[in-house]
Amino acid sequence: METKYLMLIALGTAVISSVHCCPQQCTCTDKISHHFVDCAYKDLLEIPVGLPSNVSTLSLTANKIKVLKSKDFINLTKVTSFWMAHNEIVTVERGTLASMIQLKNLDMSYNKIIYFPWDDLSNLTALQLFKMNNNEMTNIPKNAFSNLKDLRSIRINNNKFTTIVQGTFDALTSMSHLQIFHNPFVCSCKLEWLRDWIVKSSISIPDKDNIVCEAPAFLKGATVTSMPKLDCKAPSVSIAYQPIIDNTELYEGYMVILNCESKGNPKPDVAWEIYLGNQLITFPLPHIVEKREVPINGALTNTRFLVFQNGTLIIPHMSKKEEGNYTCSAANDMGKATHSVRLDVACTKNHAINSMLDTKAAGNVSGDKLDIFEGKCRTNVSSQYISNHAFNLSLNKLNPHVLFIFLLLRQCLWV
Repeated sequence: METKYLMLIALGTAVISSVHCCPQQCTCTDKISHHFVDCAYKDLLEIPVGLPSNVSTLSLTANKIKVLKSKDFINLTKVTSFWMAHNEIVTVERGTLASMIQLKNLDMSYNKIIYFPWDDLSNLTALQLFKMNNNEMTNIPKNAFSNLKDLRSIRINNNKFTTIVQGTFDALTSMSHLQIFHNPFVCSCKLEWLRDWIVKSSISIPDKDNIVCEAPAFLKGATVTSMPKLDCKAPSVSIAYQPIIDNTELYEGYMVILNCESKGNPKPDVAWEIYLGNQLITFPLPHIVEKREVPINGALTNTRFLVFQNGTLIIPHMSKKEEGNYTCSAANDMGKATHSVRLDVACTKNHAINSMLDTKAAGNVSGDKLDIFEGKCRTNVSSQYISNHAFNLSLNKLNPHVLFIFLLLRQCLWV
């Protein structure tokens, strides 16, 4: 029995000693309730194995560590200060910092961090100092600091942030110091709030003259606080169509023209999104219109759709395969707007020409124009002609006569 107790005591001692051991490359010091582990300036390539679980201050400064893995610090729940500046860190895996629930001071400055696990910060409710300056980060989620009521100092200068979302700092009731200089800010509508906030804020924001615009070109080098007020407008979008879908049944073989019109400042990014059952087909529209008569979609889809830079979408021959929701979306700094129409084929009966494009309705079309189609398709009629005389017109100018000519031309060129 006595031998058994001695074995248990020895085992317990071994477990305790293993918990509080010190890696060979580091120096461990205990002072009252503080447990320091110093692994700085050791040319380490990775996190040393065997860090004591009771460490409160951990320094890995000035090494050559490139990656922080989620399992590296999983048992270090008592760390209050974590120093990792001047390494070569590129990536910090999600969950790496989540276990450090007592952390107050975090310094990962002067690294090459692009991806940072912002979600980990939600666990670090005791955090007071956040130093991530001189890295390569490009984005901060709006809710990154939402749980950090005690956070006092944020240093994210010398990164690659082009914008900061309005509301990012709203939850930081204890913040007294913010460094955001030397970032390539795009001074658009998204950043107007920051201009006003810096001017009105009572906290310390050093180097305001170095909080400058990188873009657009006419503001390059100007301070964010001197950015002029912009005429920002949320996007709006509408779809006009021929035939009038609300009171017209669509049959197979019909041609349908949809035209997307958008407004907003800055000029919104516009795209057609076609939902055909479980399939999504997207056609982003370019900002700069160069060749108006040339469809932007290529051979994979241009037998079913013709999409033009001005927002016009043509379905030359409607069929069951083209049934679905046709959505035009417009997005800019101020928000996003969408407008959708539903296209359904009424039945499978084949109608070669739309009711609105019936030849009887085209009686006023002159004989020389109709002569183009009598028993032949003249190859000298180009798509440029069609586009210039049909697509570049607004829909209210597309009368049945023009559409009739266009339909027959389209059949010559694509059938």
